[in-house]
Amino acid sequence: MDEKLGMMVFLQEVGQHARMTVISGLPDRDTRRVLAGQVTSDALPERKGQPIRGCDRALRCIYTTCDDIQHISHLQPWTAGVVEMAASTRFSILIINPNTSTHMTDALKPIVENLHYPDVHFDYFTAPATPVTLPDGRVVDGIPSINSGDDAARSALHCRPFVEPLIPKYDGFLVACYSAHPLVGMLRHTIQVLEAKARQDGSTSLLGSLRRRKYVTGIFEASVSASLMLIGAFRLLDDWNLHHKVQAPDTFGIVTTGSVWKPELTKAVTEMIAGPAEKQGQSASATTRFAGVETTGLTAGELHDTPPDEVRRRISDATERLLKGSSSPVGAVCMGCAGMAGMEQAVREGCIKAYGEVEGHNVHIVDGVVAGIGLLVNACKAGF
Repeated sequence: MDEKLGMMVFLQEVGQHARMTVISGLPDRDTRRVLAGQVTSDALPERKGQPIRGCDRALRCIYTTCDDIQHISHLQPWTAGVVEMAASTRFSILIINPNTSTHMTDALKPIVENLHYPDVHFDYFTAPATPVTLPDGRVVDGIPSINSGDDAARSALHCRPFVEPLIPKYDGFLVACYSAHPLVGMLRHTIQVLEAKARQDGSTSLLGSLRRRKYVTGIFEASVSASLMLIGAFRLLDDWNLHHKVQAPDTFGIVTTGSVWKPELTKAVTEMIAGPAEKQGQSASATTRFAGVETTGLTAGELHDTPPDEVRRRISDATERLLKGSSSPVGAVCMGCAGMAGMEQAVREGCIKAYGEVEGHNVHIVDGVVAGIGLLVNACKAGF
């Protein structure tokens, strides 16, 4: 069973007034060690071993979990506002695996846990095997491994009726399939419709609370955005001419699984950067920042079924081909499959084989899951 975050709620008398102090974000085992009258916590690095001011004369100490915080406001009428404020500092994000592989979902969990976001709660959704009947009568089955753009589209249609009812529960949604996955746009559109309806009706029942916006991205979109941030920079051509500014020549590329993804992801990057194909005209100059796609020849499922040494060799070789095949320096490499999470070292080996020890270590390796979580957490906290 997953360990819940806990809270210590201290009710203290200060003169003729009462004060409630809430210490949140502590795992159960740490919270239970915190005692009224002698309040210390080694779980809070900034307060390690120090008394928490204002609680040494606590009248009462109530232990609860974050899940129950909305139920403790009955303790004193004056606590409700403080409880609400404390609860509103937490965010929740749903990580969506649109295929039916629980093994792939489980592989994402340690990656996310290592990011150490104590004030963010993460849940995971794996596409069920249950078939879905679409309004036109078509039946869509759950997909064990998404190995093409068509598979991605089918998985979006399959997952949509399961995920959309969960929208009120979460602040952010990450679609963990490295593709131009339609579920990103579907969820974003549904959120916009629900927000508009809730505002029009003057009701928050559809979305729970409209005090915070909700955000959706996919690991593909997140990795491209992160890569452009990492490689993009203007500089002066020389220090004497203030008008000669040039953009850094670095590019980014993608290392992914099967060869079917090469044209699919190339088109997706082009449209994400330069806009829809019908609006690009004859110029695709925006994609000169893109070094292209190289593939391992393995499917997402085979990444976990193939001997590790063989997977490592294939990823390393694909990375080396990507870097050596680019006419411009490659400054960032995206790991183009959720199943590649945790395989950065194989990509690094390919960078070193292509560029040497020093320059090979300068290349940024972008995990789309990590990039997506970072973007969503920042968006939630900033309120963009």
